[in-house]
Amino acid sequence: MERRDKYWVHWNMRHLSYGFEHLEHRFRTLGNGEAPLIPVERRINLNDILEDRYGDNYAEHPRMQPFMNMNGGIPKGFLSGAEEVKAFREARFLEMHNSTLSKVSFFRRVIEKMLDGKLKTASKGWGVMLDRLFEGRLAKAIGFFSAIFGILLAIWEGLKLVGI
Repeated sequence: MERRDKYWVHWNMRHLSYGFEHLEHRFRTLGNGEAPLIPVERRINLNDILEDRYGDNYAEHPRMQPFMNMNGGIPKGFLSGAEEVKAFREARFLEMHNSTLSKVSFFRRVIEKMLDGKLKTASKGWGVMLDRLFEGRLAKAIGFFSAIFGILLAIWEGLKLVGI
């Protein structure tokens, strides 16, 4: 099943010991044949997006759990990395699956909140404040109507100059 045209949102899955390459290797090692390849340009690291937009201090390290707490709390079923390793060793695969689902659901909420301008971060500064201010619908509406007014005013003044 090819999904080369899809984007794959992840959280720091770029290491050989924990990442897409590791999953591909494990797939082959378990005798499943050649693993489906996910092109690097189709992998979106949500942590990198958040750092680029809100700065390196958008949440304290390790970031995922503090960031979850800022944005609605730790989801039901969430396991930390160490807890997932322990669950794997104890063959508690359903708990691991539920943890993965809770993280995917959290990623979806983060993206939705970021698009709506409602994402909470620990970032401070004028740049972040201005970004948040101009993400809201009211600011966009004011900008839109100001642009329309400015265009109409320019047309009016232009017509006055040519004597119409």
